[in-house]
Amino acid sequence: MAVLHEAPKRRVLQSWKEIAAHLGVTVRSVQRWEEAGLPVHRQGSGSKARVFAYTDELQEWLEAGGAAATQPAEIAPVEDSRRRWRWYVSAACVLLALATGLLILRRTGILPGARVPHSWTMEGTRLKIFDAHDRLCWEKRFSSLASSYEQLVKDRVLIADIDNDGRIEVLFNLLPENLAETGGSLLCFEQSGKLRWEYHYGGTKTFGTRTFEPSYVGRFLRVVAVNGRPQILTVANHYLWYPAQVALLDPITGRMVEEYWHPGSIYYYAIRDLDHDGQQELLLGALNNPGEGLGHAALVALRIPFSAGPRKVSVPNPPPGGGELAYVLFPLPDVAKVMGVLPIMARFNIDAQQRIVVETPLPESGGMVYYLDRNFRVLEYHFSDNFSPLHNRFFRQGLLDHPLTDRETAALGRVATFATAPDGNSPAVQQFWKF
Repeated sequence: MAVLHEAPKRRVLQSWKEIAAHLGVTVRSVQRWEEAGLPVHRQGSGSKARVFAYTDELQEWLEAGGAAATQPAEIAPVEDSRRRWRWYVSAACVLLALATGLLILRRTGILPGARVPHSWTMEGTRLKIFDAHDRLCWEKRFSSLASSYEQLVKDRVLIADIDNDGRIEVLFNLLPENLAETGGSLLCFEQSGKLRWEYHYGGTKTFGTRTFEPSYVGRFLRVVAVNGRPQILTVANHYLWYPAQVALLDPITGRMVEEYWHPGSIYYYAIRDLDHDGQQELLLGALNNPGEGLGHAALVALRIPFSAGPRKVSVPNPPPGGGELAYVLFPLPDVAKVMGVLPIMARFNIDAQQRIVVETPLPESGGMVYYLDRNFRVLEYHFSDNFSPLHNRFFRQGLLDHPLTDRETAALGRVATFATAPDGNSPAVQQFWKF
């Protein structure tokens, strides 16, 4: 007796989504399987044709091994995804590199249109910063500036990469009109013109029995290397009295790293390796005149940093000074004493023979010129031609009680050296020169 088999029950699947769900694969897979013979039917024509399939026909196709022939098609989407992901990562890396390169080019001024500070001018109370092509980078306006700017401040603006970050910063010595109230300060601007920090010079200081208000005028600016790292060297004088501050600042924050105080204004500076040890020293041409009196012209030698120099024993309410490598006072001639001439250095430099050259003033005109070696010994000295006639005239007029003698001219060729800054008006200092 024959056995009859029932035909598989037929069900109609009405879309790609239903076909894919029935087979347990993605829509994209069944669309690819159609090319390998998957029995899919369409009603109508064109892109709007309705797709349908019969479950029994799909089952027969699967049992006949149709899906095995399409295995590469199943793997292909995964490989495509991986390839796309690698492409996206590569593209992102390229874009990041391009963006970084463009930023570097713009910061260094290589890109057309990039403006990097190069020069400056002052127009009234406006600071204007220009690039190397004289194009305006940016400008800053200040409410008021002191009228004595030119006489008091030597380094008004410094344009440099002060922190070795590849960008150019601008340092501006601010000298407000109301010096007695606020004092001067140092402003640091980013390459873009944004204010990075402000450092107020000096501070309230007590030396002996006198206390000085924090009103100082920044005079010099310089970037120096300290243990291989850049720092900003500043020199500031009190706006009215004798203390002067020399400071090292952190270029990133403007924080003071260390300072040295001098008993009198500082008018010159130089940086040299005096002892050939590979480390530079700081030379200061100054006036030492704390308290009452004209004082003396002074030459100061400091280590950089200052803390690397010898230190003196601290005492209560100490005078300025301490930590100097050497301290030199120059004589004050009697013609300058009777005329009340402050011994402010008229010249300070290091010549081609590496001699330290110092000129101190005489009344009316001229001066005394000293040549010192690196150990601050006098190599030679000379008076201007008017010195002898001036001395004799003052003697005839009764301003001096003695004529010029060889002993006096010899004494004027000597300098006095100290371990640390003395009081240039003390009687003990006067004993070094007896006329």
